[in-house]
Amino acid sequence: MSELKRHARLHPALLLRLTWRNLWRHPKRTLITLSSIGIGFVLAVFFIGLNDGSHNAMIRNAIKLGEGYITVQPKGYLEAPANDKYLADGAALREQLLALNLPGQVDARISLRVLVSSPYNSVGAGLEGMASSDQRAQMLQPFVIKGEWLQADDERGVVIGEGMARKLKVKVGGKIVLMAGKRGGDSEALLGRVRAIFDSSMDELDNFLVISNVQLARHFLVAEGADINREPLTRLAVSLDDPESLADWKRRIDGELPTSSVVVLDWQQMMPQLVQFIVLDSAGAYVFLAVILVLIVFGIVNTVLMSVLERTREFGLLRALGLSRSHLLLMVFLEATLLSVLAVGIGWTLGGLVHLWFSQHGLDLTGVLGDSTAVAGTFMDPVVRTELSQARVLQLTLIVFLTTLTTGIYPAIKAARVTPVAALRT
Repeated sequence: MSELKRHARLHPALLLRLTWRNLWRHPKRTLITLSSIGIGFVLAVFFIGLNDGSHNAMIRNAIKLGEGYITVQPKGYLEAPANDKYLADGAALREQLLALNLPGQVDARISLRVLVSSPYNSVGAGLEGMASSDQRAQMLQPFVIKGEWLQADDERGVVIGEGMARKLKVKVGGKIVLMAGKRGGDSEALLGRVRAIFDSSMDELDNFLVISNVQLARHFLVAEGADINREPLTRLAVSLDDPESLADWKRRIDGELPTSSVVVLDWQQMMPQLVQFIVLDSAGAYVFLAVILVLIVFGIVNTVLMSVLERTREFGLLRALGLSRSHLLLMVFLEATLLSVLAVGIGWTLGGLVHLWFSQHGLDLTGVLGDSTAVAGTFMDPVVRTELSQARVLQLTLIVFLTTLTTGIYPAIKAARVTPVAALRT
């Protein structure tokens, strides 16, 4: 056995061959363990991918319906919105942003708090002045159920939600009065005509939003003292083709614009409610992942520990013939390592196929969601596709691999503590 000891020290490949042979002494048990780990890995990949896919879709929808990836607006507007806070030289600021050659789109918007009245009722509303090419307009146009969207030269037309149309009792072609208070205490009123009615299934939009072209909404800023020739705005919404570049572009825009009068915010700062929802929802996904890891741990411990207990006499004989404790510990630990590598390989083979299918075809949740798809100020797509970033793939691989690897420590230590005399009496 001294010869075995010498070879074990000089040739690690010998230990690896012994480990591989020991792993398949009971092929049925090993296959059952690998199958259970593989199934757990597939479930983890599927649910984490589905979770990330639904969150990313919600973020994309929220950014298009909201204020873009990056928002430029008057300082203090987020804390205390008011109609008298605006970007006095909106045209110049927009030109500054366009001069940066942003990989995306810059939308000029005017957001105001107004009172909307018809001969039958009055409701508080948010007036949004925007171009027909605006990201938000592009998102809402498919939801139009009556009438047609605004033309570029329409200075009186408005689009309202079905909930507001029901409250005001107006139809397409009906007249409404838009009224906003001014800083001095007076009010400014404009007449609008309903061109279209939309139904987004989001109450905060259908009951509250009034959309017009920028020209109509700008009249209220002029009433506050703005110079119409400088094209005043309340905000600029920046959409990016590559969301990963958000931090860099935010920092660059912040350095180009005057910080004394404007503030540059990203979508997380503009939509904290959505960020909190995603954090809480992701926590639930990690709880599910933790349950899967616990099952994997028990599976690995069962396989390796049973293998150790069945070979107690064998370990005692090896120790009696001169094999060191460190080599014995390494041999058992290598069994857990090989099991981990096989588990991750099988898991990604099966999990990758499942992810590939659902990333292309998606999972239809219409029956679960029904008509209510609104969540945290945005909406979920009824068909959810799995999404996994490179960071997520690496994270899942390391978590499962290190978890399975760690479970081999106890059986390895137990095997290394075997004393020759006690083991041979077994």
